[in-house]
Amino acid sequence: MRIVYLFLVEFLTGAIMFSYIIGRLLGRDIRNFGDGNPGGFNLKRAFGLNISIIGSLLDYGKGVFPLYYIINHYDLKSYELTLIAIAPILGHMYSPILKFKGGKAISVTFGIWTALTNFVVAVFYAVMVIIFPIIFHKNYEESPEYNAIRINVSFLMTGIFVFFYFRYLFLAWSTNFMLLAYAHRKELIGFGKEALIKFKQT
Repeated sequence: MRIVYLFLVEFLTGAIMFSYIIGRLLGRDIRNFGDGNPGGFNLKRAFGLNISIIGSLLDYGKGVFPLYYIINHYDLKSYELTLIAIAPILGHMYSPILKFKGGKAISVTFGIWTALTNFVVAVFYAVMVIIFPIIFHKNYEESPEYNAIRINVSFLMTGIFVFFYFRYLFLAWSTNFMLLAYAHRKELIGFGKEALIKFKQT
């Protein structure tokens, strides 16, 4: 029963859609912007960078603080830790507030890996996200598809780091990666089609 209780607490915490709520408080439904995602990217499109930073930090916080508390107060097995760690991601992606629709859980992902590894994996992932455009941006224009590739490839590279230095968390990373890829499936498929067209034209 303990694992069910902790999972529900984390899920419901993750289901608090801060970016959407901020948008509503400021008089706009951010789902009417960009790709319709009720997350930080569309909060930025609706209100600018400063407001989107607030939303992203709140989403990051709901990934960090409850999980950090749980890790330090409960003795959890690897599979239990995985279930509890992915719960806020699932809550964010399938929020009851929005009829079980939600965001792509990028900020929440940074949050849970901050809690799981005391910043180490979160910082590594951030570095991967930052250097990705330096390596690949010459060939692609900024777009939702490009950003999806950037987020997912960077997290894939992070998985190699997790495998060697935090192997007991590799199941959590694998599950997180599958959820991120699924959340970005439309953009990833669109990117693949676009790349195929370009390949055929060469």
